[in-house]
Formats: sequence, structure tokens, C-alpha cells
Amino acid sequence: MTKTQDYHKVISQLIGFNDTDWEVLANEVDEIKQWAPELIDVFYDTLYGIEETKSVFREGERPKVEETLKNWIISILSGDQGDSFWEHQWYVALLHIKRGTKNLYVLGIMNRLQQVFLKKCMETYEKDKAMSVYGAFHRISGMVSGLIAQCYDEVIETSTHESLARVGMNNALVKRLKDKHIDKMIEQTKALFT
Repeated sequence: MTKTQDYHKVISQLIGFNDTDWEVLANEVDEIKQWAPELIDVFYDTLYGIEETKSVFREGERPKVEETLKNWIISILSGDQGDSFWEHQWYVALLHIKRGTKNLYVLGIMNRLQQVFLKKCMETYEKDKAMSVYGAFHRISGMVSGLIAQCYDEVIETSTHESLARVGMNNALVKRLKDKHIDKMIEQTKALFT
């Protein structure tokens, strides 16, 4: 079992994801594909409209990244692709990390996308079906968000441990230093609200 499969197993249980979520979306592919332009516009208008998030993009690449998002939307409407889908999400997470895209940006914009998707569901379907279609999208996109967040954690942890091991610091020392730093941050933050 790969790491991604292990993480998938845990996240699935946490959010209630199951394979029928793929079927629910695949059954609505023709309708949801019509929403893609609005989803893409909100996604990138938002990211390009905020100075901090705009800075992760290269000059002139918006058409390319819009096409990437369109392909992602179509991929989640195409039915269960098995482990290859989740492994690809891990790969995409690594690309985001390499580019310097913060987890804050990824999780925030995924939430915005989920909001727009919910609005489209409520406008299009009767209540129960809207909640079923939205729930499937929410769980799949939540799985993607969870994997991306875990990838960020893993990159930080493994790169820190490997780098410090090269200069002779063992894991126990690294943990003590990390814990000490966290304690300091806790005290600083606690002082803000007490």
C-alpha cells in the first residue's frame, strides 16, 4: 500500500467518502460541465484579485491554469479512476509546494469552489438531489484538500529531518527543538486573547 492509499483510507473515513460519490457526479456530467466556465472564472478571478495569491502565477499563464482546472473538474465527473486519481492529486500537491503556493491559499480557494458548486446545485436541482450532488463533490474535493494538506506536512517534516540529519542532529533533538518552539508560539498566541 502506498502512502497516498494509506492517507486516502484515513481521510475517507473522516469525511464519509465512498465510491458512490463518483457515480453521483458521473450521472450529472452533462449538467455540471455547463458550470465549468463559472467555476473557473470565480476560481481564477479570486486568485488573481488578491495580491498574495496572484504572486504565485507567472506572467501570461492564466489560460494554461484555467485549462488545468477545467480538466480537473472533468476528471472528477468521469467516474472512479482508482488510485491513479489520488496519486495524481499528490503529484499536483508537490507542484503547488514547489511553486510556493501556501496551504492557506489552496484550502481557501477550494472552499470558495465548493461554495460556488453548492450555489449551482441549489439553483439546478430540487433540494434532496442538490444535497446529494453537492455532498459527492464536497467529499471528493475534501479528499483532495486533505491529501494536499498532508503532502505539505510530509514535505516539511521529511525535508527538515533529512537536512538536519546531514549535520548530525538526531530525531529526538529535532523533536525537542520543535516542541520548544511550539510551546513558545502557544504562549505568544495565548497572550493575545487572555
